[in-house]
Amino acid sequence: MSPIGRRSRVRFVAAVFALAVPSIALAVDGIICLPVPPGGSIQLKVRIHDPTPIIIDPTPIIVDPTPIIVDPTPIIVDLPGPDFGAVQGVTLLGAPNTAGTAVIDGNSLVIRTVSPPATPGLSSDAMIAVTIAVSDQAPVGTTASLTLDGAASSGLDPLGNSCMPNPIGLVGSVATGAVSTTDVLPGGGFLPAGSLVAVVGIGFQPGAQLLIDGVSLASTSWVDSSRIEVVTAVDTQLDGRMVSVTNPDLTGATYFSYLRATDFGKSARPLLAATEAIFPVQPLSSAVFAATTSGTFFGLALQNPEPADSIVSVDLLDAGSVVASASLALSARTKVSREVSELFPGVIPSAGSVFALTATVPVQMLGLSGNESDSSVTPVLPALASP
Repeated sequence: MSPIGRRSRVRFVAAVFALAVPSIALAVDGIICLPVPPGGSIQLKVRIHDPTPIIIDPTPIIVDPTPIIVDPTPIIVDLPGPDFGAVQGVTLLGAPNTAGTAVIDGNSLVIRTVSPPATPGLSSDAMIAVTIAVSDQAPVGTTASLTLDGAASSGLDPLGNSCMPNPIGLVGSVATGAVSTTDVLPGGGFLPAGSLVAVVGIGFQPGAQLLIDGVSLASTSWVDSSRIEVVTAVDTQLDGRMVSVTNPDLTGATYFSYLRATDFGKSARPLLAATEAIFPVQPLSSAVFAATTSGTFFGLALQNPEPADSIVSVDLLDAGSVVASASLALSARTKVSREVSELFPGVIPSAGSVFALTATVPVQMLGLSGNESDSSVTPVLPALASP
């Protein structure tokens, strides 16, 4: 059994029902939350009860490369069965300065978070959203289990409200014309007024109303049953916005927007390749990370939320002198994670060395401290950073 498998969990049961209109419904303890058509996606939202995030004080890192880390019990989600497909993304809602990692270990997802000292802890409204694909071949009557650890709660609908019990006869009416939002393009980043945003999914009807929470829209265009396009009327930061689609027959779907960037390719290190970096919203033009002394490896994760390409230069400094340099070209809305040895082959950072990053166009940056012995990857915020 893996180290993850030995952690305690609280079990919930999720069931997939056959409905009048071909669809799938995710239920928790007999409570219907999300009717989803085959080929759609489920955005599982987990509200955090009493988070004890990893808090790193960046001030002493330059002097002492061993950061202060309070390691909480991570949030663990046992994913549904194969009919639900792959995890498409993980994001933090209501906590723009917080970052994290999500490690997929077999059929489990282990999530760790880190907050800057100025904002210790996650807000009371913070949630973790995990987007899971639903197979278009999911058989009728499939049953899957869903497990969460005790640090999180389930049984919430997309608005964060308590789900409704499933009395006799309610399933068919709830599921009529099942609708699913599968992505928002671009999904994240700063958008000036006049930007085009496309919402894609299944079951959109002509005349559907589309709303983006807190954002005025200049126009809305129904393209077809799988796409609606809007033009923003104001400048907006799109990350974490709730996007709702309501059809004329009052069926609909909600989705929390996040950037689903194109991956430049997985790291050669398996644990890092299995890790999804959850970036802070603010992109940076420069940052400094301390080389960690704990853990078996250290990596850097970068994501470009901007519409322009960026070149990120990485310098390894020891005693104030540059001992190695590398650069990474990030096209618009792409991401990459690399272990130090992949950036600097044959170079072993010494205790006290630091990584200095500069970007021609600001990008989101995160350090990744991995430990192969327990299959964990801890998020590391920069010691110094400039927007």
